[in-house]
Amino acid sequence: MAHAHLTISPEDVRRSGVAGTSGWLDRLADFVREAAASGETVEVTSRLRMMTPEQVADALGVSRSTVSRKIKAGEIRAVKVGNRNRIPYDEFERYVEAANRAMVALVADEIDAELFGDD
Repeated sequence: MAHAHLTISPEDVRRSGVAGTSGWLDRLADFVREAAASGETVEVTSRLRMMTPEQVADALGVSRSTVSRKIKAGEIRAVKVGNRNRIPYDEFERYVEAANRAMVALVADEIDAELFGDD
């Protein structure tokens, strides 16, 4: 195997929870078995995942310039890596959750009126 690595993303874990499968866990077990068979030691680490503005834009379905404007406005927190912006994955998740809550709040009255009528 010689210095191989395996990367498991938060999406891999999240998807398996929804579908009830453990694909990422099976991949990890296979990786460990293969390393053990080769006499290798396996070291498991984690690291904070950073996203580029382009990755965030793709995930949100908006343009990169929209993400840049949201960073400048302070709506999305970014850190500088050299002279480039990077968005921590936790910040991306926070922003998505906040945007979803804002959307729900925006349409809640309309939905209520549609379902129960204007009294």
